[in-house]
Amino acid sequence: MNYMNKKMYFVYHVPKVKVGMTSNLGKRVFEEQGYDPADVQILHTTYLMEEASELEKMYQKSFGYKVDQMTYSELMKGKKKKSKPKFKINVTDMTTTFPCWSFDVEKFLQRNLGETIKLNTGKDVVVSEALIEWITRNVKDSQYTKGRCYVYNKAMLKFLANPTIISLQEQLDVVYDVVSGDPVKTECSKCIFPAIRHWALERGLYQKGDVKTQYVKLQEEAGEVARAIIKNDPVELKDGIGDMVVVLTNLAHLAGFTIEDCIQSAYDVISKRKGKMVNGSFVKNETL
Repeated sequence: MNYMNKKMYFVYHVPKVKVGMTSNLGKRVFEEQGYDPADVQILHTTYLMEEASELEKMYQKSFGYKVDQMTYSELMKGKKKKSKPKFKINVTDMTTTFPCWSFDVEKFLQRNLGETIKLNTGKDVVVSEALIEWITRNVKDSQYTKGRCYVYNKAMLKFLANPTIISLQEQLDVVYDVVSGDPVKTECSKCIFPAIRHWALERGLYQKGDVKTQYVKLQEEAGEVARAIIKNDPVELKDGIGDMVVVLTNLAHLAGFTIEDCIQSAYDVISKRKGKMVNGSFVKNETL
């Protein structure tokens, strides 16, 4: 038998502790378990997993230790047979829904790279790196079911038909420098709102909080902003404004929206308003 590039298996003994088996003494026994080489006796070495596995049980019994119910060999075979988690998504005529929040959809799809989304039109869509990037930019959290997010199938197919077409989100991300007038690409697809929602979710805020508690918190933070303005404290003012944005992000989420949608909705209205500045404030023209 050619043993070149074969894995070596070690049956080892830590006196008064245990008999074990591994193919990586350095990482498994010395690094992960913290034993020193002087603490460990090597009982047997072999290139044959089955042989080492049987000897491990024999030595466990002879030294009076508890014998493993499953041998190392059986455990390794079990790992190899363990099937990949099912690609659980929900496809309707209009949307494809994923079983996670929008801020986790990239991780979910990366774990399922190469899987197929079977649309009701009969079209099969393969999860690729390009598609993951598009979905991450365009996905929306469900307003009806927590922990779910979705994309529109029509938009997804349009992107796949011509991946070079600039998306609507990318178009919205283009703003113009107020001095030069040149277009400036912002980083809205990488903004802080998903991270805020992730932070809140990990701390149980969405599970235990509600819109009322967040509104009270918003008023508290507004008081901090007012205090910073009166004190002319720019550091406290910056911190207060940031805190209000965090609270508003969570308030929107608990109300079934996203802060991004709320901002976009407000901008769609104010961008069309006409008016003038009065005493430092913009006053819109009243329509008759």
